[in-house]
Amino acid sequence: MDHISLDKALWVADILDRGKELVLASIRPDGTPHASTVSYASDGLRTYCAISLDSQKAHDIREHANVAYAVNTPYHSWADIRGVSIDAKASMLHKPRELRHASELLLKKYPEFSGVISDTTALPWPGMLFIMLEPLFVSVLDYSKSFGHTEYFAVDLGRLAEVEL
Repeated sequence: MDHISLDKALWVADILDRGKELVLASIRPDGTPHASTVSYASDGLRTYCAISLDSQKAHDIREHANVAYAVNTPYHSWADIRGVSIDAKASMLHKPRELRHASELLLKKYPEFSGVISDTTALPWPGMLFIMLEPLFVSVLDYSKSFGHTEYFAVDLGRLAEVEL
């Protein structure tokens, strides 16, 4: 499997920016998968989510950091379908700088959070955990090339670190 190129990394970052929802799959303690839709924001290929402190997702991630998620851009016909499916490592954020960065990204993408969360200046937000998803493998879906056209790439964020996505 090839490493993701800069042009494909930029393409993935664009899909993450334009997508509206993310379906996040985690592994339950008994090994079965659990998928749910979450709000998210991205910074390049890193993705940030706010999840409920006592959610199934939070319990799963505490046990197994391996997750997968999918994001699609809005589309009107099959030929317009563009999306990504990403295998990643999830980590819970604890450092003030990380928490601030995640909350700023989420509030920028979803300003309505400020009306829903009782105190968006408290980090993390009351009753929430901030998580970061670091991609390991990316499947890029592009129906404009052909029905079901998918390309697979390994991701090494260190190789892309010096490039602004």
